[in-house]
Amino acid sequence: MELWLVLVRFVHYATSLVLFGLVLFPFYAYPRAASRDGGTSGLAISLSVSLLILASGILWFIGVTISMTGGGANWETARFVLTDTSFGAVAFLRLGAAIAAIGTTLTLLVRGPSKKLELLLLAICAILLGSLAGVGHTQIEDSEARAVHTLSDSLHLVGAGAWLGGLVGLLDLVVASFRGNKEAERDACEAALRFSVMGYAAVAILVVSGLINSWFLVGSFTNLITTTYGQLLLLKLLLFSAMVAFAGFNRFFVVPTLLESSTADTKRGLRKLLINAVAEQSLGLAIILIVSFLGVTEPAATS
Repeated sequence: MELWLVLVRFVHYATSLVLFGLVLFPFYAYPRAASRDGGTSGLAISLSVSLLILASGILWFIGVTISMTGGGANWETARFVLTDTSFGAVAFLRLGAAIAAIGTTLTLLVRGPSKKLELLLLAICAILLGSLAGVGHTQIEDSEARAVHTLSDSLHLVGAGAWLGGLVGLLDLVVASFRGNKEAERDACEAALRFSVMGYAAVAILVVSGLINSWFLVGSFTNLITTTYGQLLLLKLLLFSAMVAFAGFNRFFVVPTLLESSTADTKRGLRKLLINAVAEQSLGLAIILIVSFLGVTEPAATS
């Protein structure tokens, strides 16, 4: 059951992160491309991801309910988890937010672009992502410490979501550029540059909030080396460093040449960007899997 819960957490975290970054992506990355096709491709992906969030959230709640009864489940236990635990309260909030995200996305697909609805969807996705900080290890502290840890973890999630979800938006745009015209290629190149700039803020948020979270959960450098939690965290940091390396290569070597290249060179550059972005995303998914295991592992600071 624990491994099953880890996999459900992985899907739920991954989709929540991707949805936020994907919805945020058009606001800074490709205004001309958004007006060209109405953003329908991104919205279609967002709808699919929202449905996965809803399904995995329900499965996560069922899994927690079963684990509390030692292998069985009944309506009384489900009611207790829902009404008398912090996990239940957050799960209920997330259920409503996931349904709201699905409804808003469907409305945008039917009615077409609407800045108010797009901002509403972004706010819903931010709540959906940030509320994940309301469960798990952030709840082991009391009063002010819990508030600081929860806020730090929320910011950590937002930074990760902006990066990983933005990568999905960028990949979608780059793939579309291979089927489009020169304007589509130009939009993809400009989006890559804007995404790289956004990446500075995302990495800064991740580093600062990660240090704060580690202060609460690791406690000491010795714990980082000698505990299972610390070793998993070290592996996460190693993968994060590899992601930063790929992002840095894109920012300083691939992206600067795209806008100045000939048509043939631009296509080659976009292919290289596509390969590197897939590598980044793969590393990001591996990190989320590690985070899913960290969520069911005793923090090093309390070992």
